[in-house]
Amino acid sequence: MRVRYFITFLSIMLPASLCMAQQTYRYRHAVDDPLGRQKSQVLEIRDNYVVRGTLVDEDLMINLLQSGIKRLSGLSDPNQAWRRYLHEGDTIAIVFNRRATRGLSTNTAFADALLQCLYRAGFKPEQFLIYGLDELGPNAGEVQRCAYGWQTEKTDFGSNADYLAQWLEDVTAIINVPTFMEDNILGLRGTLANVTLPLVKSPSQMAHVRAGGDPFVADIYDLPQIQGKIRLTIANALHVLYAGGPVIDRRYVFERRSALFCDDPVALDRVGLGIINIYRQSEQMPPHAEAKISAGYLLTAEAMGLGYYDLNRIDYHIFGPDKLGDTSQP
Repeated sequence: MRVRYFITFLSIMLPASLCMAQQTYRYRHAVDDPLGRQKSQVLEIRDNYVVRGTLVDEDLMINLLQSGIKRLSGLSDPNQAWRRYLHEGDTIAIVFNRRATRGLSTNTAFADALLQCLYRAGFKPEQFLIYGLDELGPNAGEVQRCAYGWQTEKTDFGSNADYLAQWLEDVTAIINVPTFMEDNILGLRGTLANVTLPLVKSPSQMAHVRAGGDPFVADIYDLPQIQGKIRLTIANALHVLYAGGPVIDRRYVFERRSALFCDDPVALDRVGLGIINIYRQSEQMPPHAEAKISAGYLLTAEAMGLGYYDLNRIDYHIFGPDKLGDTSQP
């Protein structure tokens, strides 16, 4: 009788334990690291000559990206480094900020250099979809743009519900390529915002319901359809819009000449926020503009366990020439 009971018990418990083991584990800082012993690494790779105005030096841009992926992965071979995050069978979306593409004019060259790095690593043009570019560069090959359209059913993300982009169902991986921009609603349009509000059908309704897009940006990013597919985040910081956004006025654009790599989207946005605030205090500003901006949704994202906002839990390192206007820590 006891043996039969034990067998019955195992038959109930084992499937449940196997299901738990098969679930994709996602590191949640606020829950799993309460003592803050693990810090997030933000790596900024800079080059003094990679960009002048809207002209990007292709070879230097490739070298900058290859250096960054090696440092992020800890591998000396850049081809192996890219393949640590992306796989042979993946369909990969590369997501850019469309406003930055049209106003700052470096995303197309950035995409072309990034694709060349990925082709060298053995990936094929047909594996990639591009979001946020009006035109593709000369080396794009058979890369396609993400098709316009929305899923047939709304997705509930807690604080609201909306239709997600249809192409999210077609990809297995996302490379998020934000640009740091001041935004008069969000405060910061950076890493989290780059793959949230543009990929829901009615972002303006949510952004205005509560000032600053809080908690919607964090809630949407936390969806497995988005966060669960993000393999790499590489910020295009060749230029930074530090004031006047989301309208891009070249008077308030700083040529930073860098790219930033990080596995923690909140930490990367926290660094981006600090970079913008440095320039707001040192560069030309619009009349009556505040000296600093904030982004409340980043605190919500940290509380949800999406990453670190606290600078004490972020290791930020700059690699490259130090005569680029500033090397101040945000």
